[in-house]
Amino acid sequence: MATAVTSNATEDSQAKDLTPTGHVASKPGPPSGPMPQYTAFSPGRQRFILGIVTAAGFFGPLAGGIYLPALPTLREAFNASATVINATVSVFMGVLAVAPLFWGSQADYGGRKPLYMVSLMIFIVANILLAAVPANLAALFILRIVQGFGAASVLSLGAGTVADITAPKGRASAMSIVLLGPQMGPVLGPLLGGAITGSASWRWTFGFLAITCSAVYVVLVFCLPETVRSLVGNGTLYKDSSWIVRPKWRQSPVVDPAKFPRPPPPTLLGLLKLLRYPPIVIVSLNSAILFAAYYAMNVTYPTFLEDIYGFSTTEVGVAYLAPGQPAALNFPFLSPSLS
Repeated sequence: MATAVTSNATEDSQAKDLTPTGHVASKPGPPSGPMPQYTAFSPGRQRFILGIVTAAGFFGPLAGGIYLPALPTLREAFNASATVINATVSVFMGVLAVAPLFWGSQADYGGRKPLYMVSLMIFIVANILLAAVPANLAALFILRIVQGFGAASVLSLGAGTVADITAPKGRASAMSIVLLGPQMGPVLGPLLGGAITGSASWRWTFGFLAITCSAVYVVLVFCLPETVRSLVGNGTLYKDSSWIVRPKWRQSPVVDPAKFPRPPPPTLLGLLKLLRYPPIVIVSLNSAILFAAYYAMNVTYPTFLEDIYGFSTTEVGVAYLAPGQPAALNFPFLSPSLS
C-alpha cells in the first residue's frame, strides 16, 4: 500500500511537471559553482584605492576653505569691495556644485582614471597661475572658476570608484571614508589658510595647494587602476599585477559587454531628466540650502572677527574649527548604522 501511495505521489509529481509535448520538465536548481567575486581587488588594495581617492577629494573643499581667512587681505590687494571679493567664493562654490554632473557622466562611459588625471592637472595649473599672476580681478574670477572645475571631479568620481570596488553591503562604510576628505577640507582649509596668509602671503595658499596636490597626483597616476566596471569588470585584470600601473589616457573594454554593459554616451538632456525624480530634487535642494547658509556665514567671519574682536589672520583660521568640527566628525559615527 505504501508502495502504491509512493508510486501515485511520484506520478502526480511527474504529471505536474509535464510539458505540453509530454516530456518531463526539469526544475531549475541552484546555480552551479561559486558566485563570482564582486571585486578581484584584495582588501589591502581596496583600502589603498580608497585612500588615494580620499586624498584627492580633500582638495576641492580645501581650496574653498583655505581662501576664507585671506578675504580681508584680498580686498586690499585687489582694491575691491567685500561684495566683489566674496563673489569669488560664490563662483567657486557654484562651479564646484555643478561640474560633478559633467565629470561623473563622462566617467561612467569612458573611464574614471583619465578624468582624475585631466581634472587634477587643471586644478594644479589653476593654482600655479593664481599664485603667480599679477593681482588682476578678472584673472582672479576666471582662475577661481577653472580651479573649481578641476577640483569638482573627485566629488563624483570618488563615489563611482567606491561603487566599482565595494559590494553594496559595505558601501556606506567605504563612502564614509571617501567623504572624510571633502568633510575635512572646510575644517583644515581655514586653519591652514590663516596660518599661511598670516606668516607669508595669500599667494602661498595657492602655492600650497599646487604642491600638495602634485604629490597626490603622482601617486594617483602611477598607482590608481582603472575601476569602471563596464571597462575592467571586477578588476581581475589587476588581480596578480603590481600595484604600480602604467598610466593610460584610454582604457579599452576587456570584459564581456553582456555581463558588464556600457552605458550610452552622456547627454545634457539625460542629466536634466534626473530632475524628474523627486528624491533627487529634494536631496539637492536640502543640500543647497545647507551649504548656502554655511558659506554665507563663513564669508562674514574674517571681517567681523578682525574688525570687532581684533583677531589676527591666523586666529581667524583657528576660529573656523568651531563650525567645521561637527560636520567632519559625524561621518565615522553614522557609517555603521548606514551599512
